[in-house]
Amino acid sequence: MSASLTFGEVTLLDPWFLLVAPLAVLAVGWRWWRPRAALHTASVSLFAGLRPTLRQRLVWLPQAGRLLAVLCLSVAMARPVQREVVPIEEEGVDIVLVVDTSSSMTIDDMSQTESIRRMDAARSRAEQFAAKRSHDRVGLITFAHYAELRCPPTLDERALAAFLHGVDTVPTNSEYDGTAIGTALAKAVQVLAKSKAKAKVAVLLTDGENTIVDILPADGAKLAKDSGIRVHTIGLGNGVPTPFGFQRLDFADLRMIAETTGGAFFQPKTDADLGAVYDKIDELEKTELEDPRYRTIDRFEWPLGAGLGLLLLALCAEVLLFRRIP
Repeated sequence: MSASLTFGEVTLLDPWFLLVAPLAVLAVGWRWWRPRAALHTASVSLFAGLRPTLRQRLVWLPQAGRLLAVLCLSVAMARPVQREVVPIEEEGVDIVLVVDTSSSMTIDDMSQTESIRRMDAARSRAEQFAAKRSHDRVGLITFAHYAELRCPPTLDERALAAFLHGVDTVPTNSEYDGTAIGTALAKAVQVLAKSKAKAKVAVLLTDGENTIVDILPADGAKLAKDSGIRVHTIGLGNGVPTPFGFQRLDFADLRMIAETTGGAFFQPKTDADLGAVYDKIDELEKTELEDPRYRTIDRFEWPLGAGLGLLLLALCAEVLLFRRIP
């Protein structure tokens, strides 16, 4: 089995044929400088002062052409090939981030050392998560009383980041305020139902319990399960503020949704905890990419064509233009 030899992007599969090149150089050199048989001729001293003609000065061309032809043919026989990556149609994961924008997301309990609102933590951590999913399409749905598709699943992380930057909470006690978990989940199912991805995932983040009964969380969970959508749920924050401190929430609906759809439930209380949660989800939904595949493309045509062309030119020049006696 012969060892290959690589020059940049070109690989020679049978590099041993390159040994023909130095042998050809030695053969031409021996033919050029070897002693020739002496012939009796008339004296040429009378022509000693004449300048050599152009044909005489170029008498070496046929021999040089044959040498170059042999060199090109030796490269062609060494089987130069080029490896080219075969495009792979990746079947990644389509992910929809479902983010709560109800008025309670303005509470700034996400850090003990600085003021970080729940909305700010949710927005920045979602953006960081989406930036890591370079091979997957990520979309964005926001919800309070109503659910709204802000960005359909896309590979353009900068476009998604722009939509995330524009997300904020709805006004307190307005007609848009509320926590429609079931409606938001149904919206995510509607968006992901059109996907042809290998896996479909929703990440639902909220800091409260369902308050809108148009579509119950149990119904949304059933829709997701029937559509093959896995839902990871995040119960954010320390609960509902009261005059006596925060009243912790059980997030029973979120636990039920995750269990029904085969997802995981998380309950981060700080911004750092939320970052760790998204890192965990990123690990759970890793896309297994295939190793790159290659195909070899023969590149012998150019050295072969050049060698045959030079050989033909050298023979024609020797026969038609240059004639030598032994």
